[in-house]
Amino acid sequence: MKKQLENVKMFLMDMDGTVYVGDRKIEGAFEALCEIKRRGKQVVFLTNNSSKTPEKYVEKLASMGYPATREDIFSSGEATIRFLQEQRQGKKVLLLANSVVYEQFRAAGIPLVTENADLVLVCFDTELNYQKLTLACNHIFEGKEYIVSHPDLVCPANPYPVPDVGSFMALIKAVTGRDPDLIVGKPYSLMAEYIEKDYGLRPEEIAMCGDRLYTDIKFAVNNGMKSILVLTGETTREDLERSDIKPDLVLDTFADVLSQI
Repeated sequence: MKKQLENVKMFLMDMDGTVYVGDRKIEGAFEALCEIKRRGKQVVFLTNNSSKTPEKYVEKLASMGYPATREDIFSSGEATIRFLQEQRQGKKVLLLANSVVYEQFRAAGIPLVTENADLVLVCFDTELNYQKLTLACNHIFEGKEYIVSHPDLVCPANPYPVPDVGSFMALIKAVTGRDPDLIVGKPYSLMAEYIEKDYGLRPEEIAMCGDRLYTDIKFAVNNGMKSILVLTGETTREDLERSDIKPDLVLDTFADVLSQI
């Protein structure tokens, strides 16, 4: 019997809810990733979370015993920097982001301003305040281009989820009436285009694994990739039954993936 993932050359891995939850690693997930790499497959962590730099993710994975490098991490923040460098070169950006990510964008040569911006960019700003929101809304009222790094409504946290960029989008729409002109992260196509171009792979040679139907699985479906839903994070079997987004494969935990490769 043909295994569902035997022709897959690259696994794109969501992180929180897929290989760890908060500061707790999910049993068997990292061991499965090491075995996947031993079998000659590529592994890239693809996260919508734009509140951390790749270096911070490398540190977190190392603390859990998984040896990742900066090149193994591709976040919506990284994709947004690349988009600005390639398609909005020289444009002045009003950026909502925490101080660490703000400096990441500055170091990448993005012109960051607090007035007379050409575009507004909203990332997962864990230091968001009323003044930043008002400034962003004022520019959006003026018709400036409005971009967000990703659409997640909440980010997993203990003891409760916290507001994420999708919640900021809802607030901004309530004020200005506008939706973003561009959403960079999952489930949209930009990150898929970058991955396919950089690694020379066809969509059917890539599998996306994650715990969220409306970002991870929809990303795979929209972009012609194999989709793997794990039930260690946000989505339950009841959620799956109610949803019109259907993955190719459903696993109780990522450790179960090896039987399908």
